[in-house]
Amino acid sequence: MSITITTEHPVTPTPAVGDIFSSPAFRAILAREFRLESVQVFMEAITIPAFRRNPLFGKQTLILGAGFDKTGLITALADNDYAVTIEQLARELATTRVKSLEIRTAQHIPCLTDQSDKVELNVDIQPSVDAIWNKLSTNTRKNIRRPLKQGFTSTIGLNTTLLDEFYQLYRMSLHDIGSLLHPKQFFTDLMMQCPAHMEIFVGYMDGIPVVSSVSFVSQDEVYGAWSGIHTDYKKHNVFLAMLWQMIEYCGASGRKTYNLGRSSEGSNPHQFKLKLANRSHKIYYYQMNIAALPRSRSSVQDAASWLIRNTPEVVMNGLSRALIHKFY
Repeated sequence: MSITITTEHPVTPTPAVGDIFSSPAFRAILAREFRLESVQVFMEAITIPAFRRNPLFGKQTLILGAGFDKTGLITALADNDYAVTIEQLARELATTRVKSLEIRTAQHIPCLTDQSDKVELNVDIQPSVDAIWNKLSTNTRKNIRRPLKQGFTSTIGLNTTLLDEFYQLYRMSLHDIGSLLHPKQFFTDLMMQCPAHMEIFVGYMDGIPVVSSVSFVSQDEVYGAWSGIHTDYKKHNVFLAMLWQMIEYCGASGRKTYNLGRSSEGSNPHQFKLKLANRSHKIYYYQMNIAALPRSRSSVQDAASWLIRNTPEVVMNGLSRALIHKFY
């Protein structure tokens, strides 16, 4: 088996087919943001989308799933073949300049050690939105209704005004929790280059933007990627109201799933999303060092060989007695 790694060239804008995670334009935006190179790995009949880190000084790293585990999906593989393919990939990478492999995936690989606590939560829209509502706790339904009775309104679309309102709330939220944020240009690039796969939700109280999210949309799924909430309106349950209205949006638009995104298992966001989610699965993170191919002859053996060729046979006899046991 042989392996080839080639740079991926983006297509702008992204066509309205498939999902955003396999889009060259989307992957190029992620690569710029994280200072990576978007690549395609060809291994026999399999094509694997990946990212490559090329430090000025240091070893190359191949990454499956940068930013989102779904950017590392290998769509041509059945679940049962995933671990075997990763093993083959690691073996073939030994012939390249790549010295480590990072993987974010929903697939469990038994021989590797998971280093993540992330869980992805989903709301499957089945058999109906009404059925989901009826399964919610009485307290959750009451907390959803409360902001609606207080005049909560919302809109879903894609334009610069909604982007401005989202970014203001996103920046406020990340400041509140002490987290790093993406620059506004990152979201602008997504909106301009991937418009068929992106929607912005903004919720208002008394005309003030109070909660917002950026979602990726496909034929079957709405994926909640980023969100923001006004500091002064957290107590009004506007975030819960937004999530419920996104579930309603999925039902009205014929989507099968509202993906609530990833959270650390047991964290406050994870516990909060459990109020609505009806399915979850773990996201794994693996790191592998790529072992160099073993040399057929060691440096000691090479030196001994030179001495044998360039000295009398008596030296060969002595070296053999001293070293032969090392080369079984």
